Amino acid sequence: MFKSMFDKQSILENKDQATLNCLVGELFVEVLVRLGLDLVVTAPGSRSTPITLASARNDKVKCLSILDERSAAFYALGAAKATGKPVLLVCTSGTAAANFFPAVIEAKMSSVPLIVVSCDRPFELHDRSAEQTIDQLRLFGNYAVGFYEFGLPEASASYADYLRQSLVHAFSQSLGIVRGPVHINLPFRDPVYVSGMDISDTDRSEFFSQFATVIGKITECSQASLSVDALLLEKLASHKKGLILVGNAQELSHQESAIESLSEISDKLAWPIVADVLNPLRNHQNKFHHLITGYDWFLRSEKRSKDLQPKAVLQVGALPTSKDLRKWLKGAEAFHFILGNGLENKDPLNALSVPLRGTLDSLAFQLKSSTPDGDWLSAWSEADEGAQNQLEDKLKEFDIDFEGAIAHTLSKSLAEGSQVCLANSMSVRYAELLWKKNDSQTRVFCNRGANGIDGTVSTALGIAETGKPSVLLTGDLAFLHDSNALLNAGNHRLDLTILLVNNQGGGIFEHLPIASDAHFENYFATPQAVDYSSLCAALSVPYKQISSRQALDKALNSISGQGIRVFEIKTDRKKDVKTLHMIRSLFTDNT
Repeated sequence: MFKSMFDKQSILENKDQATLNCLVGELFVEVLVRLGLDLVVTAPGSRSTPITLASARNDKVKCLSILDERSAAFYALGAAKATGKPVLLVCTSGTAAANFFPAVIEAKMSSVPLIVVSCDRPFELHDRSAEQTIDQLRLFGNYAVGFYEFGLPEASASYADYLRQSLVHAFSQSLGIVRGPVHINLPFRDPVYVSGMDISDTDRSEFFSQFATVIGKITECSQASLSVDALLLEKLASHKKGLILVGNAQELSHQESAIESLSEISDKLAWPIVADVLNPLRNHQNKFHHLITGYDWFLRSEKRSKDLQPKAVLQVGALPTSKDLRKWLKGAEAFHFILGNGLENKDPLNALSVPLRGTLDSLAFQLKSSTPDGDWLSAWSEADEGAQNQLEDKLKEFDIDFEGAIAHTLSKSLAEGSQVCLANSMSVRYAELLWKKNDSQTRVFCNRGANGIDGTVSTALGIAETGKPSVLLTGDLAFLHDSNALLNAGNHRLDLTILLVNNQGGGIFEHLPIASDAHFENYFATPQAVDYSSLCAALSVPYKQISSRQALDKALNSISGQGIRVFEIKTDRKKDVKTLHMIRSLFTDNT
């Protein structure tokens, strides 16, 4: 498709190295834009100049520059999480790409599409002690779903064809049946840029006109609907006492039909749905007749936990966060049907399970209505309603100096269509325990692939890139671990509220046996002496301390317009542990 253009030697041939690099950069970005790319995140560096300039000059894509590579990578991850679309992440050569690694791991384990480009030095500089030159080949190992080593730019039509076809495949691969990050290593030879250099509009127009109609047709890569095996479907529907378990399935927020399909599946099977906080269901309660969220409480009753043991479980997404629920499922010895692509093993319990290859839509379509077991459905609904009512009454005794009350208040105070990012450790766990069912249509996100606290603030900033009102609920250590993400706060046109729970250290460790050890505070809790008001002032981020439920509710409901703001809420992690144990004790012997 490029042949006639290059036969005339009009564009790439006879160009100097810097112009050749620049044209290849423009081709690289333009192809991805025509495939559907709309966001590029770059970290400053020289070797990546051709890609960075091409992104900045292309008015069909938004290009952001973020100082720190780790922060840039998690920002891209958050944006891709929120949209379900690949984000282009670019860095220079050397150790820069190594700082992408934590986010790449999370992207792989969370099935988030990214196009990760590490620009490189030419081959003649490798293994020569050249500056800023390391071995970048397959740097991310098995954590990239695809790897491409591009050759040095050449002034030929065949190179342009090779580049285009490789990018089409890479973009498609990131959105494949198993989504994830694709790594492209792209070398450039000096000079990567010459002062005053530019490409004429005539050259640019001629360069792209030859392939516009072909590339323009490739706009979406999607997974075809899979029909569910008829025999497995029959076995699934044969059980009267079944349970639908929807765990960490954040990707459902991108599937418009997911809520309706799950509701239809629940109705046809006549099974209740147990919903983790990390999927859309808790925020669409009126779509479901038997939506269960209080399981962590009422299953503490030994009698009730036995009475409610299912014979079959339909699992959607990864298992919920709750360890108590996992322990109960392990003891129930039910037959598990794990809905998905059949390529990923999402059964850490090593239960009696079978992959159920298919989609929610295909399962909902193929299922026929079953005769409900009224007693089974009533037992679950009554247990859940009773637990929720008891919790609601008990929580009135506590203000937000109990960390769990913060998540509970947040679930009732969000504007419709908001987004929430939960930090790992106690933030996501308290939300799992105390997030109240509602109809706010809130989308909830968390980095639960590898469950790390790194990149928490950057991920939230990326999620807020959608322009929707967004809230990050985070502890102090997760916030400090990634506080450099706020260095660029003034450059972002985002609406992000950060609820900073300051309990002076790692609250999750208070729940472990090590909490009684003499070395606990220094080596596990690790309290940090930080004045968050001063820190925010240094970063030009508005700050406010909040100490009551009423003040928090008012603050959340009075936010309007763009901006990043931090609300600090102080709690006592040792008291929080005692409060949580006390609330749990109310349900232990409640039959």
